[in-house]
Amino acid sequence: MKYLGVVVMLVAAVAATFLPAPDPADPGAVPATEAPPVAICPILQAGERSTSVSVLSSVNGEGRLSTFAAGSETGALDFRTGRLGAVTIAAADVGAVGNAGGLVEMPSETTAAAVVVAGPNSRAAESCADIPEGQIFISGGSTAGGELFAIQLINPYAGEAIVNLTVTTDTGLESNDQFNAVVVPPLSTITRDMNEIIPGRETISANIETTRGSVLAYGRLTSDGEVAVWRAVAPGDNWWLPVPEGAGTKQMVIATPENSEIEYQVDLFGPDGYVEGHDTGVIAPRGRVVVPLAAVTEGAAGVRVITTGPVVPALRIDSPHGLAWTTASPVDATVWLLPGAGAPPEGSGSVVVLNTGIETVTVSIRALGESGPVRELEVDAEGVLVADLVAADGYRVEASGPVVALWTSEFGASRSAAIGIPLQDG
Repeated sequence: MKYLGVVVMLVAAVAATFLPAPDPADPGAVPATEAPPVAICPILQAGERSTSVSVLSSVNGEGRLSTFAAGSETGALDFRTGRLGAVTIAAADVGAVGNAGGLVEMPSETTAAAVVVAGPNSRAAESCADIPEGQIFISGGSTAGGELFAIQLINPYAGEAIVNLTVTTDTGLESNDQFNAVVVPPLSTITRDMNEIIPGRETISANIETTRGSVLAYGRLTSDGEVAVWRAVAPGDNWWLPVPEGAGTKQMVIATPENSEIEYQVDLFGPDGYVEGHDTGVIAPRGRVVVPLAAVTEGAAGVRVITTGPVVPALRIDSPHGLAWTTASPVDATVWLLPGAGAPPEGSGSVVVLNTGIETVTVSIRALGESGPVRELEVDAEGVLVADLVAADGYRVEASGPVVALWTSEFGASRSAAIGIPLQDG
């Protein structure tokens, strides 16, 4: 079974006008000989929280969403992306209950999927993912001050998987049998509840190495009833991150799994234009640094992180509109899919587009859904654009030059943020 190669969502603009929305051309049918790629999703269907899976595609093709837990498939549903190339499916309609996994068999490589987890006072979003390499890394956890943190390990295949977790906290390297040789049974998810294992830790990061099979990992942080979900990713040394506008606390956390010092440089795309070396320094072995962003501007901004070793930067937002987490992107691209992006009922949303190049680019932002408005906007060289979202199954962002897209949504005191999914081949 082939795997997908994509990752989650979003783009936009200040001072924009709607163009007449032309009828989108019907996506072409997928070739019959093409094996379907897949994406694996975290499912939370418990209490008052429910999960929906959004799929966006450049083809009008058929797919299948199946959910699994405790070693077996719990349900399945066939779908078609249709003329608009978009569909959203409630996990409850596929028989999902509790913490589960979802497997999306998609009609083409130019397809992306994401989940939105919604509750009465919470909202979270994250992309579904392909099977990673042997090492992935996640930071941003906390079990102090009333915060709850758990890591969900997902094995979507028929063979047993084994992983080792190297967990680092503010007290140092943690030693616990529950982190060693963790068995994830076939078609199953298991959760490591960090509040039970290592309570009272201000900061938590985990390096996850697979020694048998294939495993994805997602972190889930709950604070004051609001939930954030983000996935473990492979560390790298070059990252891009659009930052949405808004008051409150906005900070970028740069963490590393390496047991050696790593030098870092943060370049800022902000109100004073491009500032090279806005922040520089050294990250301690298996350490982290925090770069405050709200203190620089409450407006939209962007950052680039360059390091001498593998790291993962992530954005945390604490505001009157709730808690949100998302990781940076290791690539820029001219086409981005934002499955799940849109304004929730009686809420709002926005897309943030960072122009990573040195020339002005034209950006086309299309809402995929029945309304399907299209906007054509310009983003200055090394500039940032913000655009409001309308209700949709998701968005497609195309630019005349390389950009990075991120989207947010707000509803009452809840908020989500998610990086878009780049399509390198459009």
